[in-house]
Amino acid sequence: MRDVRDAQIELTEAETGGLAALRLVQPPGSFALTPASRVALQAVGQHRERLTGIGLDWGTGGGVLAIAAARLTAVAQVLGLDIAPENVAAARQNAELNGVSEKTSFFLADSYAPTAVSDQNYLAALHGQIQFILANPPSSEGDDGFAFRRVVLAEGRPFLAKGGVVFLNISYQYGPQRIAALTEQIDGYRYGGVLASTDWVPFDLEREDLRHCLVLYAAEEERGGAAYAFAPPDDPAQTLDARAALRHFQQTGQSPFSRWQTHLFEFQG
Repeated sequence: MRDVRDAQIELTEAETGGLAALRLVQPPGSFALTPASRVALQAVGQHRERLTGIGLDWGTGGGVLAIAAARLTAVAQVLGLDIAPENVAAARQNAELNGVSEKTSFFLADSYAPTAVSDQNYLAALHGQIQFILANPPSSEGDDGFAFRRVVLAEGRPFLAKGGVVFLNISYQYGPQRIAALTEQIDGYRYGGVLASTDWVPFDLEREDLRHCLVLYAAEEERGGAAYAFAPPDDPAQTLDARAALRHFQQTGQSPFSRWQTHLFEFQG
């Protein structure tokens, strides 16, 4: 019989970027804590001085980023938004488990649009008052995989106060051209660089979801899109685009390397 009990996750002070340890539950079907989630958590802990007032956690999953931020004295409140009911339920459970239920709220939402009218009104009242947004978006489908990151910045502008910040996960393989283009395509932001990064790690193509992403990236390059950036496992100083990384995997069975990273965008108004 399949074990459907909640998974228990313990995160040490070192894993939270110097914040206190966290204890989380992951009910069946809810969002798992990924390497990308962990580097985003490191960014929150290592750059906590940038987080004050009211914040939003876009695509909150199990609530780990919202919960970590809510434990900071300078943070008054964090609102977590997620499209999956099981994630919202898990986030509420985890907030209570870590003693921050009074400083957090979790809404069922599609991007910045809550489902419930009362939640819509609550969020609308915060236009221009949000001091920070945390976001670890998934890869999008049917485009270059980068669309959700554009959405986070573009649709987040009405909520942000001038001087507010966005901690946005953008892994290395998306390439410098896409990162540079964000502030060109979306007015109001200044790019502030990398906040936290892993070392070189395999972009594990044994995982079906990552292999699917690489196939889509290669197709985007074939259509004339901006190049992606991977490193060959035997020489990380070199760069492979997605097509070359896919060929290398098909020929050798070796996954290319990437880095999970969190980047800073500052809202200029």
